[in-house]
Amino acid sequence: MITDKPIPKINVGRYAGTPIDRLPNSYLRWMMGQNFPKEWMECAREKLEKSSYSDIHLNISRHAIDMFSKRFLTLWIQSESQKVNGGDGIATYIVKLAQEAWDNGIDVSKYRHQDDGVVKNWQDIKWVFNVNPNFPDYLDVITIMSNDE
Repeated sequence: MITDKPIPKINVGRYAGTPIDRLPNSYLRWMMGQNFPKEWMECAREKLEKSSYSDIHLNISRHAIDMFSKRFLTLWIQSESQKVNGGDGIATYIVKLAQEAWDNGIDVSKYRHQDDGVVKNWQDIKWVFNVNPNFPDYLDVITIMSNDE
């Protein structure tokens, strides 16, 4: 990253001591939904915007992938098995559906608490998003539920 400012290093977790511009994009997308120092967030955002691999600014938590695979795996199999080369992998498929849910879903959030996520209903699936108010164009899918839950 070319800049006049020194690149901050993250000081927590698995990547402690690593300059933020050297973190994996998946980690940077997760960071965007957190409450880290502003200079960290700006550095992460700059790297993601320059990356050719960040076309969808969505982080899907491992929990959300697990919940999707437990509840909606057949949806992915039916959709992708008919496509050339087998279609998208499950993580990419979930990200694309999550983006559709964010763009087109009906907001069914209850907003009981200040930190409640945004819940969107799309294709009979409830998508729970965390949105950092300082960087609202980066989303974090917390969990995925059926309408019965």
